[in-house]
Amino acid sequence: MHRANWLLWWEQGKPYLFLSLNVLCLAIFMILVEDLFSDGINSFVFVVYEHAISTILLSLLAFFLERRPPLSFKIICYAFLLGLLQVTLCQMLMTVALQFISSTYESVAINLVPSIVFVLALAFGLEKLSFPTINGQAKVWGLAFSAAGAITVVLWKGPQIFKLSFSKALQATSNGGVGIIGSIMIVIGILATCFWNITVDHVVKIYPAELSLTAMMSFFGTIQTAIITAFLVSNSSWKLKWEKGLTLSTLLLGGTVVTGLSYYVMAWSIKKKGPVFTTAFNPLLVVFSFLLQTFVLGSSVHLGSVVGAVFVMIGLYLLLWAKANDVEKNVMSVDATLHSPLIQP
Repeated sequence: MHRANWLLWWEQGKPYLFLSLNVLCLAIFMILVEDLFSDGINSFVFVVYEHAISTILLSLLAFFLERRPPLSFKIICYAFLLGLLQVTLCQMLMTVALQFISSTYESVAINLVPSIVFVLALAFGLEKLSFPTINGQAKVWGLAFSAAGAITVVLWKGPQIFKLSFSKALQATSNGGVGIIGSIMIVIGILATCFWNITVDHVVKIYPAELSLTAMMSFFGTIQTAIITAFLVSNSSWKLKWEKGLTLSTLLLGGTVVTGLSYYVMAWSIKKKGPVFTTAFNPLLVVFSFLLQTFVLGSSVHLGSVVGAVFVMIGLYLLLWAKANDVEKNVMSVDATLHSPLIQP
């Protein structure tokens, strides 16, 4: 009995655990990448190598672990489109944008993804909203609290509360200014990943093989970014600086976890829970970044960070509570249909 309960809890809790770990790994990766780029590593080349590793990993996992339905030309075209949206237009542009715009403003944009996806899901009929109901209000207020919390953490510093005594192991850098080119890249990247979430929800219904789909997506994205990089950078830029172990470790973390397994987890979660639920965890990026910078890098803690983190957690709780109620109502509706008499009096 206890084993059955534990298995049920594990099955229900997997999306929450995997998506939270996914955001945590992204927060760690962003800190490492920022340090690498300050040492002169080419961002275009880094994205290509990162997704090459991702493609190899996902292809091996798909080959040994997954039964694939028949592959059609339509699915290949979808995989090409997904690679264009998530790898070329989102990952590459968001990475390169750090050369023109501060990471502060980029993090604000990333945490607005759930709100944009929610609007798109409503427009495409993937999400239902009845504002007068408690569920509808919880969704709207949850998104509002999450967005407000993310913006608060980034834009309002507030008075210093405390600072840990140890020194920083890594010094995060920022480009400071807001450039027009960087802003355009951020807008395109955010819109691309939002449409990617909506498109994946459709594709996994007609091709329910998430590992194979993400492997193909990563493959096409790698080819696309490699062609673009070949035209934009010199031959010498393809040689990375390996004298620092940080380069290899960051590349492996990015290729295996942040892009490789992350793409699969997001596609799997979209299939199980939908795009709105999956992107609802994005605001945790600000919270995890705040915790890492405070307890690992020794940054000072300000009131704005604490208030913003609390807002993010409240928003996430409200949205997940509303989504859980939606699932419960759907299950009750299905049960009522299954147990209803064939001929109603």
